[in-house]
Amino acid sequence: MKAVALVSGGIDSPVAACLASRNMKIVPLHFCLHPFYCEASLELVMESLKVLRGKIAFEKVILYPWGQILSAVLRGGVKKYMCVLCRRGMFKAAELVCKSEKASAIVTGESLGQKATQTLQNLAATSHCVAYPILRPLIGFDKTEIQRVSRRLGIRCEKHAGCCTATPNRPVTGVRIEALDELYTNLNIQVLLNNGFGKRLDMKVKSPSDLDHLFLMSLKQMWVQTEDLDRDEDDISTLKDCGKDR
Repeated sequence: MKAVALVSGGIDSPVAACLASRNMKIVPLHFCLHPFYCEASLELVMESLKVLRGKIAFEKVILYPWGQILSAVLRGGVKKYMCVLCRRGMFKAAELVCKSEKASAIVTGESLGQKATQTLQNLAATSHCVAYPILRPLIGFDKTEIQRVSRRLGIRCEKHAGCCTATPNRPVTGVRIEALDELYTNLNIQVLLNNGFGKRLDMKVKSPSDLDHLFLMSLKQMWVQTEDLDRDEDDISTLKDCGKDR
């Protein structure tokens, strides 16, 4: 059995992937948020994957370009819905990856109530119409418990990827399924993520040096894609704090 694990570079998702790996093969999937995070954040993601690779013998990593999705939400003037639209899109993108990888499930590091997308109502809305089971090994854990498990598993990293600078100050915490469906359709997010699927980076991993190569490939792709993003600079926060500990 195989599952696609969403890995952000934070604390939670590597722990969830590691726990899920007890019963299935894992394919890590990272959504590259550039230009809404910086090069240093991507480097920290790669370091987190190296640590995870020491515990899970995954054979492939997939990087999915995501800046265009975030830009579309900003242009649509619905920034308060950014997080739930982003999460719904990630699940639908993970569907495409599951199909191509012949995987049976999606794994996330979500835990109940920890973030705006992780209220019961938002979990229901973002998961709606996703064709594959979404496994949440940490759903009942709090942050302290997750940190304790990460140390026990030997995957605790001192630094983690910086926050997404497209995150609104007051994200929606209780979106209706119908409202999210309508926004998702009106912003053509499915079309954009289908396009992104064709631009994803797949890398077979046999050693840590393969992840270094993937990092260099992703840097090249990041800067090429920046030229294609029609973004409003006022909606993109400074990246000077990117890469700090959360």
